[in-house]
Amino acid sequence: MPGSTAIRLALLCLAFTGCTQPAAAPAKRDVLRIAVTDPYLKATYSQLSDISIEDVTPAGASVLTVMNLQRGIVDVSVALADAAYLGYTGQLEEAPGPFDQLRGMAVLDLNTLHLLVGANTHIHSIDQLKGRHVALGPTGSSGAVIAETLLKANGLTVAGVRGERVSHLEAVERLATRDFDAAFVIQIPGNGPVMQATRGGARLLDVDGPLIEEIRQHRPYLRRTLIPKGVYPGQDKPIRTIGVDRVLICRADVPEGIVYRLLDAYFSARPEGTPPADLERAPATPLPLHPGAARYYRQRELSR
Repeated sequence: MPGSTAIRLALLCLAFTGCTQPAAAPAKRDVLRIAVTDPYLKATYSQLSDISIEDVTPAGASVLTVMNLQRGIVDVSVALADAAYLGYTGQLEEAPGPFDQLRGMAVLDLNTLHLLVGANTHIHSIDQLKGRHVALGPTGSSGAVIAETLLKANGLTVAGVRGERVSHLEAVERLATRDFDAAFVIQIPGNGPVMQATRGGARLLDVDGPLIEEIRQHRPYLRRTLIPKGVYPGQDKPIRTIGVDRVLICRADVPEGIVYRLLDAYFSARPEGTPPADLERAPATPLPLHPGAARYYRQRELSR
């Protein structure tokens, strides 16, 4: 009978491997394009089994970072809050905005502005930099933008100080050879180029006064801060200066679930010796929070 024949054929088919259904393909992993230098972030995200991390461009210069995010070259990166805010609100001179694809994930930590002057100079304030040779910071960096803002507030121009945009390491090396008279460096206190410069005799100056409050009226993500006494060789007093938060940011079109997973990994798996994350300040980014970030903080608050 036709029905019996069909059943027999089906049973015969199952007896041979050639008639079985093909094995299910491995689950496709999401590819996330990141540009970060933070070793903890890189190590944490590389361990995520369901997300493939791809380093797509050098990181570190905040203005270039927000431009690359807006253009879709990068999905997730770290920038200084000031550059992120200026980009989102359309106030970056380098690239008129607004950068509507930027979204916030987390405030990470505070980077501090250091104003260094050479050991043999007699400079004691920003307004004495006229006619000097000054390192402003790396090309495409928020630090260079902040340095130019401070010069302008003190009645100076980039040309008037023979300003040059170079890396912090190059700035320090040329400060030691007296090619530069002063250098603006943004970093976490106690690290890298500033330590090298002060060991060579460079001095740190205060960045303070009424002009700072005037600047902060237009640049709200610049914060007053102190470099405690003794952080650097020869530093016998606290240094009054300004700082700016590092923020983890992403594109608006990154899936909500991925952003949630990234934040969960960042806050949950901090190794011994890593400074504790400030979960109270983490959501206070200069950008609208990505929906995945908003869900993460909302759920943490509900679980407390």
